[in-house]
Amino acid sequence: MRRSILWTLLRREWMEMIRNRLLVSTILVPPLILTVAPILLAAAVGERALPAELASQVLAQRPEWAGFTAGELAGAFAVQQFLVFFLLMPAYIPLSIATFSIIGEKQARSLEPVLAAPIRTVELLAGKAIAALVPGVLAGLVTYVIFVLLASVVYGPNLFGVVTDPSWLAGVFLLGPAVGLLSVVAGVIVSARVNDPRVAQQIGGVIIVPVIGIVLVQATGAVLVGALGYLVLATLILLVALVGLRIGVRLFDREAILTRWR
Repeated sequence: MRRSILWTLLRREWMEMIRNRLLVSTILVPPLILTVAPILLAAAVGERALPAELASQVLAQRPEWAGFTAGELAGAFAVQQFLVFFLLMPAYIPLSIATFSIIGEKQARSLEPVLAAPIRTVELLAGKAIAALVPGVLAGLVTYVIFVLLASVVYGPNLFGVVTDPSWLAGVFLLGPAVGLLSVVAGVIVSARVNDPRVAQQIGGVIIVPVIGIVLVQATGAVLVGALGYLVLATLILLVALVGLRIGVRLFDREAILTRWR
């Protein structure tokens, strides 16, 4: 791929993104919610203790939490559920951007000049994928730093160790970007075949379903996914995303777009 072409595409995509207020709100609103959520959760949890059966299940999964007070254990378990939101953010933010980037430009007729230019399909899709992925990943990382600071202030030093342990680091820095890439690839593939960005987002949103499953499983306390589990998931998802990107390049029919959307 030619770096100059890729960089030109990235600048074009990000300029278009800044002009779109809906996309900007999609990027900014979720981080704002996640920065306020720890404080609200702290007020709800207070010094309450977990039910004895749930507490024993949690300690069986996280024996390093055995020295926590009842209130700290409840807070640690509650905060642990927020990790999944840092996996969702890199998923649905890039999905929204990617689907609009292709279908929205089809409808606005702004994609035709790009397709008519001497640019390879793989360069076009790679540029759109990176342009969609970066804002979602950056939003997740910046929000995570703020979240860690708030958690340590609101819950105390023990909770700082919880949200910076290897499972959180693997989830935020490895699995989150991998999920985001897969989400972008899904958006590209679906956008190549449908004409409505809402339909593309709904179909591509299937990627989020397994992440919701992780939420439900961890909420029971029976299983708390560790760093190794997140690392394995990130590797598998990354491989699937790379294969999907190659499929997306084959499915992206430039000639059909140029003729059907006149």
